[in-house]
Amino acid sequence: MADGDLSTQFEKISDKAKAAADQLRAANERTRDQLKADVASAREHADAATDRLKDKAEGAKDNASSHWQELRGKWQAHVAEVRARADRAKAKVDAGGAAMDADLTESYAYDAIDFALDAVEEAEYAVLDAIYARKAAAALGV
Repeated sequence: MADGDLSTQFEKISDKAKAAADQLRAANERTRDQLKADVASAREHADAATDRLKDKAEGAKDNASSHWQELRGKWQAHVAEVRARADRAKAKVDAGGAAMDADLTESYAYDAIDFALDAVEEAEYAVLDAIYARKAAAALGV
């Protein structure tokens, strides 16, 4: 992959983050029923992304990719567990259960944001390292 392709791929992170931030800002103005539909849609998109990661991980061949495959598997298991717990919590109708559900989902959101921020840092490093490796190979005439 050419250096420009990596940079273009990396730029998709900020584009996606900007679109998500805009959507989240708008969420404050939406009704509960509208938000319920937004949540369902966001979950469908997240599930599709998980499926894409799974497909990509299944095609991994080298050691570094195997490591990412393992990490993706752990992330997918974590997401499934948190969603199952959230679904069980949402089944509770009482006020205490609703407050606990809100706390749980907010905590998960903070954790997911932290994970995404760490992933961006790692992606930046990986892109820079790949660009460096390509230039080093070119300098050696490869």
